[in-house]
Amino acid sequence: MIVVMQATLLVLAGGESRRMGRPKAWLEVGETTLLRWMVERLGPAFSEVVVSFAEPEQLEELVPYRLVFDRKRASGPLAGIEAGLSAAHHEVTFAIACDMPYVTRGVAEMAVAAARGCDAAMPRVDGRAEPVCAAYRRSALPVITAALDGGHRRAADLAARLDVTWLEGLDPEIFRSLNTLEDYERFHDAFAAQR
Repeated sequence: MIVVMQATLLVLAGGESRRMGRPKAWLEVGETTLLRWMVERLGPAFSEVVVSFAEPEQLEELVPYRLVFDRKRASGPLAGIEAGLSAAHHEVTFAIACDMPYVTRGVAEMAVAAARGCDAAMPRVDGRAEPVCAAYRRSALPVITAALDGGHRRAADLAARLDVTWLEGLDPEIFRSLNTLEDYERFHDAFAAQR
């Protein structure tokens, strides 16, 4: 039985995909897209799903999710996190980049539980923060908005301004992103082999 968390799943789908050469949200995964596959995989554990794009022009097809768009253009994933937190109905939002298909429901649940007592719960892998796979409480929103308004775009720099619970000792493989065509092909081949 799936326990549904009273939390929001925010899928960040507005990246520029420069290295991939095409928008990652619309990459094929079986009969569906990477965006839909991510929501179908993690969404059932959450009572709300929100998908963030940088701008409406990025929508290549209609999707049955609540959509939000960046307030500040060209401001990276931090702007998507801001948009999602602003729209979320719950106190805690788990933000995940749509190109991180190895992240498990268990990691999401751990982050959401940990974030209930701080501004954010963020995995740290080899000393590096993973801000696009983290749970944020609504208390993080003013800090994120101030950072964006001050011209600070790096989501990783945000951790210094927030009360963060670090999630340590997790398998680094979980946080691998699909940045290049080779990454995508490796994931797609593994997915096809499991079917």
